[in-house]
Amino acid sequence: MWYTVSVQNSFYASGFLYSLKTHQILLLQPRQKNGIPPIWSMPGGEGKEGEEAYLAFQRVIYKIFNLNLNAKHIYPVYDYFHATRNKVNYVFYAEVGSTKTFNTPRGDLLSWFSFSETSKLPFNPQTKQDLVVGERVINAKWRDDEAKKTS
Repeated sequence: MWYTVSVQNSFYASGFLYSLKTHQILLLQPRQKNGIPPIWSMPGGEGKEGEEAYLAFQRVIYKIFNLNLNAKHIYPVYDYFHATRNKVNYVFYAEVGSTKTFNTPRGDLLSWFSFSETSKLPFNPQTKQDLVVGERVINAKWRDDEAKKTS
């Protein structure tokens, strides 16, 4: 089920790419700064006033990966108030056909991971929660798609 949200206030849109072929997600790890070990994260960025949240995610993915996502392949995961950012964070995932190699303008490290592999990666607690919920949403969609095929 798809929904659109037109947001009037400041918000953040984040998420990940999901490969239908390999069942992996694309995550990024910013370059190390000030000797602090980098942690893995999901791509994301600020939404613009009046912009729909999924369009903000689509724009962020284009900016980071130079990838035009088809809106029909973008799915909501959930949204919540992010206390650190002091704004609502909308989390999405986008289905892609394969695990394409990308370069980022900032030189961040990018890699594809299965959900089981993410348990060994360093994340902040909120990103870990976003990935757990994302995996559940993807699994539920897969079950629904399979049920439709057999009915």
